[in-house]
Amino acid sequence: MQLLSATQSAQEGPRKQAEQQLQSLYAHQDFTVALVEIARHESVPLNIRQAALLYLKQVVLAGWSDSMDDFKGQIFVSDVTKAKIRRLLLDLATTDQLDRKLKAAAGLVVSKIASADFPDEWPDLLDNLLTLIPTASDGRLHGALKVLDELIDDCFNETQFFAVAHQLIKVVHDVAVSDARKPTLRALACSVFRGCLDMLEMVLEDHKAAVKSFADEVLKQWLPFFIDIMKTRLPDPPSEQEENEDAPNAEAYRGMVALKLQVVKVRSCSRQRVVTILIMIGSYAHTFGFPRHVVATEPCSLLRDVGGAVVVTSCISSNVHNRGAPEPAGGHRRTAVYTRFPGFGGTRLHASMSPCSARARRA
Repeated sequence: MQLLSATQSAQEGPRKQAEQQLQSLYAHQDFTVALVEIARHESVPLNIRQAALLYLKQVVLAGWSDSMDDFKGQIFVSDVTKAKIRRLLLDLATTDQLDRKLKAAAGLVVSKIASADFPDEWPDLLDNLLTLIPTASDGRLHGALKVLDELIDDCFNETQFFAVAHQLIKVVHDVAVSDARKPTLRALACSVFRGCLDMLEMVLEDHKAAVKSFADEVLKQWLPFFIDIMKTRLPDPPSEQEENEDAPNAEAYRGMVALKLQVVKVRSCSRQRVVTILIMIGSYAHTFGFPRHVVATEPCSLLRDVGGAVVVTSCISSNVHNRGAPEPAGGHRRTAVYTRFPGFGGTRLHASMSPCSARARRA
């Protein structure tokens, strides 16, 4: 704990010395367990607990498995210790009462471990998450969805994904459509679904028929929900004082904004087409219910007001071509969504999509 605290120092000398001492402990069999226990300990300051998870991630990348990109040539953790770390970390990432940044950090380490151990060494990981989600408290649900999002982004190959895709998408759909859940959690469920669509895009070239059939099936479930959310009006925006005090109506407003934006960002695409959702929304612009404070700051082929969001489209599909958008010289297709909401710090670029890797596009 003293070394982890010293890594937070503003003085370069003590900070570097602490970092070197921590690195020298990587191969110690008790080091990873100590880091997890520090991260789990409620009396330890939050910044130290976060630092423990940061160093745990570095140990995992350097010496958990020879399949890691940053593997240093030596396995630092025994099989017995690995089993303990997996269990403790998943509990930490999906616990109820815990700082969300800390849970997110634990979830990230879970995904790094799972990239090497799932499914052979960690076969029950996904089953545990999918069993937890339907009845989880808000805190546990948030953690489980964040871990699931990381797993889809980092760990699944096509065989693993299609083996669980129906069950996975049903579980997150049930969260997304539930009025009993907070809008922020429903938005996170939509983000997980978006990750599933990214996975479909990545395997589209090799499995066109299977992907099309599967996408058609699941979108029949999701599209009515998307349209309902688009049509739902936002509650009255909170005052500045209510924002500062994090009043319940401020949280509700932010949650609905997050849910609407996640719905708009969900997309099913090939290398040549981006989202039928973004094409479709022009027909429903007047019903979306976003506040009309909109600024678009970049040149565009086609500008569409989406009731408070602006979809700036450059040649995304034949639908757009038919509306007169010119084909860009390189054949690239891009879409950007800009919004400006009162109290949210001005105009923001919420999504920018182009035909690149799923991970780069999501980032």
